[in-house]
Order: sequence, then structure tokens, then C-alpha cells
Amino acid sequence: MATLLQKYRLLKGLCAGDLAFTGPFYVTIDLTRRCNLRCLGCRFHSPEIGEAFPGNMGITDLPVDLAEGLFADISALGTRQLFMVADGEPFLHPRIFEIIRLAKKHGLCATITTNGTLINESRARRVIDSGLDCIHVSLWASSYETYPQHYPGTDPSNFHRVIDGLKILSSLKAETGARTPHITLLNPIDRFNYRDVDKMVLLATETGCNGMGFTPFKTIRGTLDHYALSAQEQLDFQRYMMALTKRLESLGFSHNINRYLARSNYHTFSQNLPCYVCWFHSRVKVDGAVLPCGRSTVTLGNLRNTRFADIWNSEAYRTERLKRLAPDSCRYLDETADCQVCSYVTDNQKIHRIFKHALPLRRRFGGRK
Repeated sequence: MATLLQKYRLLKGLCAGDLAFTGPFYVTIDLTRRCNLRCLGCRFHSPEIGEAFPGNMGITDLPVDLAEGLFADISALGTRQLFMVADGEPFLHPRIFEIIRLAKKHGLCATITTNGTLINESRARRVIDSGLDCIHVSLWASSYETYPQHYPGTDPSNFHRVIDGLKILSSLKAETGARTPHITLLNPIDRFNYRDVDKMVLLATETGCNGMGFTPFKTIRGTLDHYALSAQEQLDFQRYMMALTKRLESLGFSHNINRYLARSNYHTFSQNLPCYVCWFHSRVKVDGAVLPCGRSTVTLGNLRNTRFADIWNSEAYRTERLKRLAPDSCRYLDETADCQVCSYVTDNQKIHRIFKHALPLRRRFGGRK
């Protein structure tokens, strides 16, 4: 959560030109390209994609020294939120717990997203001991029987491993009196599972989770479209999700339903919504490349040869900020990013509600200062 001072400095930068006067509100890092699953909906490992990974293929895992330098820089810039994801499964990084401890050493609130198949008792204890703040366990299937449909060619017993891992983690938290990590069962939605959310809620309850999260299905510029919900299915599901809100809250669960709905409806208002992501977020890839977001193809620098503090207000970043706020930014984003269900739409909406009245003047008089 950004502080009032951070928000003020963000708006100050927007008004003044293309320099950021605060660091990113949060940073997302990819930890590894290794994965033990081939989820149908994954843009890196789906058996239907078969495309090369972006970046330097000779680098499999994010180097620890790059991570530590990044954490030191963003902490000094005021960043407090760190999201650890991957082009694969984060717990396959051989030094994952060292990276978590470094994040905590620098005062970062650390969240990790995992497929949950590797959480056993030993690893669960290390998760708790590491000080990790939040863990999101992604699960497409609601049962052993439906698991192969989402994870073709994978042992369906992985379903039981995920459920057992969640139970172990929540039990150990209770046993040790630990307050963290906050455990969220994350349910990516596609046309095979959108009718099974009630079953997912039951799984979250039975495994001792603290919350539920939902993500809309992401195609890759139309690829995998046949797994996405149809227009009517999307409409029906959105109505269901609105009704689900009260039920989750009655269970004491955190949830992201409002964000899910905003992402699902992104296409209805995206033409009139500028992209402010370069003012509040950075994505760091396994090879050290720094991007505005995970769906962008624009590299703004690389931690292997430049410190993040220097990249954040570099010529490349400042230019990208201007391009994303320009009147023709939609055309530019169509060419350089796949924004169909933008992860940052709610952030953009909040900023735009405040800044929209100044934006015409910003476009006329803003620029290099």
C-alpha cells in the first residue's frame, strides 16, 4: 500500500514532466525459468505455445547478487511491496529462501506466487521461518479428476500434493503462532473451471487459507482463445462473482473480486484510460532486464550492467512514460504490450480519477524538465 507521501510525489512527477520523484510502489521479479508443470494457460510452458522464452536463454535463475542490489535500491527509493513470481515455479530456484530473507532484510513486504506442488513439511517450515508475508498458491483444477484437463501430461496426484501442502502450511502457522504468511488460494479462470468456484471456496476453507484470489484467462494475442470464456459466459460469471463477495467476506476471507471484474472489463474503457504504470511499477526478468510490466516487450535497462536506481529515471524510462501518456498511446501499447486483461487497471483508474483534469495540460506543456 502506497503512503500519502508516495502518492503526492507520484502526482508531482506527473505534473512536472517525466521524472519520478518516488520509487515504484511495487516491483515484480521473475525468479526462475524452471518449471515442473505445463499449465494449458501458461504463456511460458503451455504445450500449445512452444515459443522461445524472452531474454537471455543462458540464464535460468535470477542471480542472488542482482536480487540483493535491486532490493537495496528499491528500498532506498521507498518501495515496500515486492512480488516474486517466475517464468516457471519459484520454489525451483536453488536459493529461494536466501532471496526471501534478503527481501525482508531490506524491509520489503514479500509475496510469492507458486503452483504449490513443492510445499512439504520441511519447505513449509522454511517458508514460515523466512518471514515471507504472503503466499499465493495457484490452482486451476478443483479436483483430482479435473486436474489432467488443466495440466496435460502431468501426474494428477499433484492435486493432492497442493491440497496437502496448504494444510501443512496452515497447520504449522497455527502450531507456531506465526501470523505470516497470509495464504491465498489463487484460481485462474477459464471456460473449463468457471463453474467450479464453489468447489474452490470449499477447498480454501478446508485447507485453512486466509483468502481467495481470481485471475481472468490471458490469451497471447489471440493464442489460446479457445480456453477463454465467451462473452455470455463472461457476463454470467461476473454476475456470480458479484454475489460471491458477501459469501467470502462472511468466511473472513480476503479477496480481489473488484480487481478481477475491472480486469475482465478492461476492453470496455481502455481506449480512454492512459497507462501510468511507468510511474509506480517495474518488472525484473530472470536475466536482469527491467520492463514496465510483464506484458511489455520494451526493455528499459538491465541490472547486470546498471543499478536500478539509475534505470528508474533513465532516458529510456522517461521516454516510455511520455509515450504511455501521449494522445496516441493506445496505438503504441498495441504494438509493444499485450494489455487485454491489464493487471494494473485498478491502479491506473485510481490515478486517472485524480489526474484526468490535469492530463490535457500535461500533454500540451509536459515533457523534459
